[in-house]
Parts: sequence; structure tokens; C-alpha cells
Amino acid sequence: DHISLDQVAKQLNMTATSFCRFFKKRTNKSFIQYLNEIRVGYSCKLLIEDYYNISEVAYESGFENISHFNKQFKKIMKLTPKEFTALQSTKSGSVI
Repeated sequence: DHISLDQVAKQLNMTATSFCRFFKKRTNKSFIQYLNEIRVGYSCKLLIEDYYNISEVAYESGFENISHFNKQFKKIMKLTPKEFTALQSTKSGSVI
């Protein structure tokens, strides 16, 4: 689902600015950075399960376009989604 900063702040009876300041102080991350990390973590789970292709995983994880997904995935995981998938299939293939 689409999660907006304003929605989250409103749920907590805070302004978006106050919420951002509060969130950053507690986590040392921006709300968007944290949200992207959660989404990339979920996408890793989906890629490991191998039910979806990379573009389906991107949309299923909450990213609105493939380009942004690839950029965030590489930034957080230090690998592209394709490299991650290849690495996972290598790991699962080497079980004796």
C-alpha cells in the first residue's frame, strides 16, 4: 500500500515536520529511508521464495517503479536485485 508521511503523522496527531524530527531523533534515519529498508527487506524475502520475477517483487514491495526499486535495492543491499537473486540461487544450489 501507499504509505504517506502525512498519513503516519496524522495517525500520531503530529505535524509531518514534528514527526520527521521525532522519528529521526529516535532512529537516526529518515522515515522514508526506514520505509525503503523495510520494503527492500520484504523484497529480499520474495526474491528468495522465487514466486515472483524482479518487476513483480518491486510492485509487491510497495515501490511505484522499477527504476526506483533498483536504485534503493542497490543502495541498501550493495547488490542489484538480479545479483541478489543469482547469489541466492548459487547458495541454494550448493547444498550437499
